[in-house]
Amino acid sequence: MAISSYANKRFAEKLFAIYPGLIPTQALYLDLEGRQHGSEDILSMYWPMLPRNKRFSWIKRTGLSPIGAAELGAHLQSLGAGSARWVVVYSAGKDSPEERSRLMDLLGHDPFPDSIWINLLHVVQQCREIKHSITRHRNVWYGADRKQVRKSLEALEWEFGIRRPVNIRSHSNRYRDNDGEKGQMEVLTVSSRCLDGSASEGEQMALVDYCTADVKNMYEVTRACERLNFSNDERRVRRSVAPELSPI
Repeated sequence: MAISSYANKRFAEKLFAIYPGLIPTQALYLDLEGRQHGSEDILSMYWPMLPRNKRFSWIKRTGLSPIGAAELGAHLQSLGAGSARWVVVYSAGKDSPEERSRLMDLLGHDPFPDSIWINLLHVVQQCREIKHSITRHRNVWYGADRKQVRKSLEALEWEFGIRRPVNIRSHSNRYRDNDGEKGQMEVLTVSSRCLDGSASEGEQMALVDYCTADVKNMYEVTRACERLNFSNDERRVRRSVAPELSPI
């Protein structure tokens, strides 16, 4: 993972300046796929406290039944993530992420009332160097406007050396390494087909991979930032000070 650039280091500094207590391995990474206003298809989660092959999980809407508070509560309990100290998202809303509001609209309450919500997009917006680097590199841009380089999660991933396969890149974006062609994932369309049973096996697998990337890559970025910002000894001290949760 290419993480040694000046812009990346400045982003890491900004992340821990805004959220100084963050321990990436003890945070829950969360993403919603849906149409907002209480209509959400998928809630994806990545919990690094578990073994690697168990860290990703999701809850999907069932037919006309929305994702419910009791279902999420039981799922978090099974993961051992119900008391996560940090919830990390990539969302509009600056320091009050819209992802949190969407989750509250969906469930009718805040399932993480004692957690600190961390918005990586807010950090990008506060870091001049990473914004300039994303714009200068133009690895990812919004497909409907070649002049607009959105500060998307995929754009941030590129800055940290993370490359998604074409089949799980957003169809809304175009990509420099793919001759300016769009990505292949139409997530809302594919998720709808998966939920009504009409998706192909390939589409189902691609949706799992896409949702996994959305949450896992936030973890990879924050973990890389911790390594950029702190020495090995400093990281050990930070973990000894923060009460570590025990994996189930």
